[in-house]
Parts: sequence; structure tokens; C-alpha cells
Amino acid sequence: MTREELTAEAGREFQSLLHIYNLCMQRTLRKYGLYPGQPQLLFAVRSLGMPTQNELAEHLNITKASVGVSLRRLENTGFIKRVRDKKDTRCIRITLTQKGQDYARWCDIDFEMFFTTLLEDFSGDERADALDMLQRMNKSMRAFRGRLDS
Repeated sequence: MTREELTAEAGREFQSLLHIYNLCMQRTLRKYGLYPGQPQLLFAVRSLGMPTQNELAEHLNITKASVGVSLRRLENTGFIKRVRDKKDTRCIRITLTQKGQDYARWCDIDFEMFFTTLLEDFSGDERADALDMLQRMNKSMRAFRGRLDS
């Protein structure tokens, strides 16, 4: 196989993987009433403690406006609540409700199943190699994104 044929085939396989992954993710999230991207917001609130909207946007590397839209949806469905900072009453912090904590934990379990399933046909060494390749691909794409942004 030529380099061009290999690149084209790898591109098709990658697109196919992304497509089926997204379909499975959407079906999984639908049972929780969540949209794609919202679990990452729940995870970020959980890991950061009680962040502000700005802190979430910075942590997730998305716009404050995008975070705001998702937070409104999550608040309206009872996953998060906004509370005034006790030390600085001008500051609004985000916290998970009990429902948000429960759903974040369930999403953790489902995501673990996704990644276990993704690698189930790999040996232990192949799994380590796959992780290394994914990390290198992410590094390359982050650098590419930086070039696009400049």
C-alpha cells in the first residue's frame, strides 16, 4: 500500500470510528437527558470543586458563552446549581446537585465501558502502544491547532 493509500484508508477508518463512537455516546447520554459535552462539564465541576463560569471555560478551553449555555441547561434540569461565594458575594460558583453527582458517576462507568470496549481486541502491550499513539496524535493535533490559531 502506498503512503497516499495508507493515509486515505486511515482517514476513512478514523472517520468511521468517530461516527460510531458519537452514535453510541449520543444513545448513552440520551438515557440521562444529557447532551454531548455536558458530561465533561459535570466532570470539570466535580474535579475543580466549586468553580466559576470563567474557571470552567478556561479549564475546558471553550468560550464563556458556550459554558453559559450548557450551565443553563444543566441548571434547568437539576444537575448543577449556582451559589454565591461566601467570601466574595459578587462571585457566583457552580456546584453539582446530588443528581449531578450521581449522573457524573454513572457517566464515569459508561465511559469506562466505552474505552474498555474500544480496546477489548488488543493485548496488554497493544493497549499501551495504542495509548502512546493516541497521546502522540493529540500532541500533533494540539500543535496543528496552535498553528491554525496564530
